[in-house]
Amino acid sequence: MAIHLLPFKGKKTITYTLSASDIENMKEKFAKLLLGDDTSGGARGVCVALALSNGIINLSATVFGELWKLEPLCEDKKIRWRKEMDWLLSPTTYMVELVPTKQSGADGCTFEIMTPKARSDVHVNLPALQKLDMMLIEVMDSMIDTEFWYEESGSRADGRGKITGPRKSKKWWLPSPRVPEQGLSQFQRKRLVFQAKLVHQILKAAKSINEQVLSHMPIPAAVMDALPKSGRASLGEDLYQAITTDYIPVEEIFVSLSLKTEHSVLETINRLEGAVFAWNQRILEERSKRSPGRHSWSFMKDSSSEVDKMSACIERVDALVQLLKSRYPNLPPTFIDVLKVQYNVDVGHAIVEAYARVLVGVAFSILSRVAEILLEDDLIKKPNTPMTTLKFDLSSDVYLAGITETPPGHIRRSLMDQISMVDGRYDAVVGKKKEVKQLRW
Repeated sequence: MAIHLLPFKGKKTITYTLSASDIENMKEKFAKLLLGDDTSGGARGVCVALALSNGIINLSATVFGELWKLEPLCEDKKIRWRKEMDWLLSPTTYMVELVPTKQSGADGCTFEIMTPKARSDVHVNLPALQKLDMMLIEVMDSMIDTEFWYEESGSRADGRGKITGPRKSKKWWLPSPRVPEQGLSQFQRKRLVFQAKLVHQILKAAKSINEQVLSHMPIPAAVMDALPKSGRASLGEDLYQAITTDYIPVEEIFVSLSLKTEHSVLETINRLEGAVFAWNQRILEERSKRSPGRHSWSFMKDSSSEVDKMSACIERVDALVQLLKSRYPNLPPTFIDVLKVQYNVDVGHAIVEAYARVLVGVAFSILSRVAEILLEDDLIKKPNTPMTTLKFDLSSDVYLAGITETPPGHIRRSLMDQISMVDGRYDAVVGKKKEVKQLRW
């Protein structure tokens, strides 16, 4: 059985020949989506938007995994990725928005009617993501006839500083890169650096789309009561004083934070975003109170001054958040972003956000593997160089600053604990117990 897919107008038709097992697999996937991942068919299922988001994340984990090796993706996995992503993206083919259009009647009169048009945000972002997806696959496919290879006995970086005895890796069960005894050739190294720079641009583009979509997702009203009411309370006294002091540059605040782990970075961003939410709520309240007939000019002047101060603080916090995210590009979603995705009901936003998120993860994994190979090469060519000076910076020829693997599960568990707490507070308000729907990040 042949199925013809035409995801976007003007694009080339993609033809897949589906076997009986493929058809059954497709039926099973769409049945789970319609059931909201609740195979009992009861009321526990999540909404379609979240089910599609989870489906994309799960498919990415199955196909790409952790990408511990820099090598071409096998053909079976590539076919499965393209085929099943087409299934998951198929709802976007029918997404339209109604726009006013002027039309002339038979009697010469002009009137306005609403006509369907392809939904602009989805049909702009999705082709861009598909192009980035294709570029990442091409980068992986280009990893043939390389001068490096992988072994299971740990890397030179793990053994640095040990004078005697066999080298033991902290992650001995993972493949470690190896390079020739004389190191990589100049051609191979330049090629790897060029590919790293390309993947870094892909990462930035996908992350930009992801952040753009998240900014358009509303914070669910059901959980607003559980979010901070005061910027000072959310930030803590020291960080609050630094943010509200104009003459302290944002870069100095970043350095003064002395963040050691990605977990502490994520917690800091959660506090910063909580403060922004509290200040935005205060600004809305202040503006709604303004009424020349009821308040004196001095009251309105004081109110305007307070709003200006909060707006300036929001700008500084946003700059600090962007600095943190650029320094740690593979952070898990923040607490507010998790809530947005969990309670989002916009299917278009869910698909684009999840697709962008998995591409960011794949791009970061490729960059991490490139950094490991270049580090291994430097440890051969510069054996006496301290490890702390070997950093990868895409503006030159060395390691990506901030390339560290995301800490395992405790960050995700911490987020789920916070979500459970929020859901618990919401349940107390509405007077009924609601089960928390687990997100697959």
